[in-house]
Amino acid sequence: MPMQSRGVIDNSSISRNLDSWRELRTLRAALLVLAIETALSAVFIFYFCRSFKISEWLVAIHLPLSFGLFAASMLIPGLLLYIASVREFKLSRIMLALVPGLTFAATAILYATDFSSYFWIENNINYKLLLNFINDWRHGGELISLSRSIYLVVAAFVVLVLSIHVALAGKIFRGIENLLLPSRQISLFKNRRRALKSGVVIALLLFAYGIDLYVLAQRAPYSDLLSSDPFLSFVRSTIVVYDPNYPAYAGKLREEEKQCRSNYPRTQKFEKKNVVVITVDALRSDHLQVYGYERPTTPFLQSLIDRGRLRKVEFATSTCSGTFCGVMSTMASKPFKQLIPGDFKLYDLLHDLGYQTYLILSDSHRKQGLRECYGDEMALYFDGESSKKYTSTDDRLILEGLDRVPDYRDTPAFFYIHLMSVHLIGVKQPTFNFYQPEAERQDFRAMFRGESGHWPMIVNTYDNSVMQADATIKQIFDSLDHKGYLRNSIVVILGDHGEGLGERSKYGWGHGHWLYREFIQIPLLIYEDEPATYANLRFATQMDIAPTIVDRLGLRIPECWEGTSLLKPEIRTVSTHQTEHSKPCYAVVYRTGAAMYEYISCTVGKTEELYNLTSDPKEQLNLIGSADASLLAHMRQELRRSLAD
Repeated sequence: MPMQSRGVIDNSSISRNLDSWRELRTLRAALLVLAIETALSAVFIFYFCRSFKISEWLVAIHLPLSFGLFAASMLIPGLLLYIASVREFKLSRIMLALVPGLTFAATAILYATDFSSYFWIENNINYKLLLNFINDWRHGGELISLSRSIYLVVAAFVVLVLSIHVALAGKIFRGIENLLLPSRQISLFKNRRRALKSGVVIALLLFAYGIDLYVLAQRAPYSDLLSSDPFLSFVRSTIVVYDPNYPAYAGKLREEEKQCRSNYPRTQKFEKKNVVVITVDALRSDHLQVYGYERPTTPFLQSLIDRGRLRKVEFATSTCSGTFCGVMSTMASKPFKQLIPGDFKLYDLLHDLGYQTYLILSDSHRKQGLRECYGDEMALYFDGESSKKYTSTDDRLILEGLDRVPDYRDTPAFFYIHLMSVHLIGVKQPTFNFYQPEAERQDFRAMFRGESGHWPMIVNTYDNSVMQADATIKQIFDSLDHKGYLRNSIVVILGDHGEGLGERSKYGWGHGHWLYREFIQIPLLIYEDEPATYANLRFATQMDIAPTIVDRLGLRIPECWEGTSLLKPEIRTVSTHQTEHSKPCYAVVYRTGAAMYEYISCTVGKTEELYNLTSDPKEQLNLIGSADASLLAHMRQELRRSLAD
C-alpha cells in the first residue's frame, strides 16, 4: 500500500508538472511578440542615434521604457479576463489584442514622425504638437501636407500590425490567462503565498518603473540626450533644453534684467513712431528677389525697394538656427545663452513709454517656450491657438488678429508679427503654386535618399512659399495703412533663421542642426515712410535690430543690450552663433577688408571647419588644415571670448 500510494503521488506530481509545462508553453506567443517589438524598438533607437549623432546611451534609456509599455499593453487588457463574461465572449481575445497592436503601431508612427521632425528641425514631437494637429484637423486642415502614398503606407502598416496581433490573439491571451487566473498551474496568483510574493514583486517593479519615469522626465529639460527620447520628449509641453545650471544662472540674469528695466529713463523726449517687426519663419535671403535671386519671389518688397522706401542689410545673420533664439535675440538684443523669460525686451521698453503692444503670430508659440518669454503686458496676444477661422499655421490668421486691433488714435503702437508661410508646416495656398513641379504635398523620398544639390520640387515649393509670404506682407501693410498705423512708422522685416534645401545631401535639410551659411543668413529689411541715414547696411545680426529701432526713435539704448545700432558708423566685423543645445555647435563669422570667413566648431565630435565665404559662398572647401595660423587663432579666440562673456 505505501508503494502504491507513493506511485499515485508521483504520477500526480508528474501530471501537474506536465500541465505546468504545457501552460508555460502557451506564453511563447506573447513573449515572442514582446521580444520582436522590443527588438524593433532597439533597432530604431540605435539607427536614430547614429543618424543624428546622439549618444548611444539613449538605447539603454529607451529600451526599458518601450519594453514596459509593450508589456503593459498586453497585461492590462488581460486583467479583464478575470471577468467570466469577458472570457466566454468569442471575440473578446480579438478585441483585447487590438490594444497591444495599436500601442505598437502608434509607437512606430511616433518613431517615424520623430525621425522626420528631427531631420528637419532637430526637435521631437510632443503632446502639445499632437493637440495642435488634432485642433487643425478638426478645422479641416493638416499640420503637414504629406503625399497620399505616405498615408497609404501608414494605413497599410497599421492594418498589418493589427492583423498579426489579431491572428495571434488566441495564443497571446491563452498565455495571459494562464499567467493571471488563480485556477491555472503557473498563475502568479495560484495561492495566497504565491499571490503575496507576486504582488510584492509587481509592486516593486511598478514603483521602480514609476520612479525611473519620474526622474527621467524631471531631468529631460536639462539634457539633450533625454529630450531626444521619443517617449520623454512626447510628454513635455515644450521643446526647450536648458543647461543643468540654468535655474541658478537664469535667476541671476533675471535680477539683472529687472534692474536694467527699472533703471531705464521713462521721461525721454523721442519720436513716437509706430514700430512693426515682421519675422518670416525659415526665410533665407538668397531666395529673395530683393537680394538678387533670379526668380521674382518678392514683387511687393521689390516695389518698395524701387520706390526708395525699403533698405536692406547686405549680409545679415541669425544668432542661431532655431526659432526660440532667433525671435528672442531680436527682441532682447542678447545671444542665446542669455535669453530668459525675464529679459528686458524691445516691446517692454516701448510699453513702459506708453506704447500699445500687439503680438499677432502664426503657429502655436507655447511649444518652443516662447509664450512664457513674451510675458502678459501686451494689449493683444493672438496666435494660432486663438484663431476661429484658420488652422494654426495658416498666415491668413494674421489678418484675423489685425481685425481685433483698434484704429490708430494718437497712441503709438508696437506690433510683432510672425509668419509661417515659408516653414515646412506652414499652410500653402494654391494661389501661389507658380513654380512647377511643386511638392504641394511633401514627398520626402528624395530627401531620405540623400540626393545632393537642390531638389527641384522642394526648391519650387520653397520659392512659392516665399511669394506667399511676400503677398501676406503686402496684406499686412494694407491693413496697417487702413488702420492708420503705417503712417509715421518703422517696419523691420527679417527671418528668424535660414533653411537648408538639400545643399549638403541628407544633412542639408531644414534647420536647427547646423550653422552653415544657408541656416543662419537671413534677410534684414527696414521700411520707413520718410528718409533716414543708416551708416551700416553691410553686416548685422538680429541683436542689432532692437538697438537700431530705439536709436531711430531718438531713445537711449539700454546698457544691458548687446547689439549695435545700424545708424552708427561702426560696422560689426565679428559675430558668434550657436545651435540650441546643451552641447551645441558654434560658429564665428569674421569680416576682414578682403574676405569673410566662417569658423564652425561642434562640441559633439570636437569637429572644426573653416570656410572663405567670399571665394567659396557655398562652403564646399574646408580650410581648417591649410588656413593661415593667425587667422584661425583669432577666430578661436573670438569664440572663447564670446563663451566667457
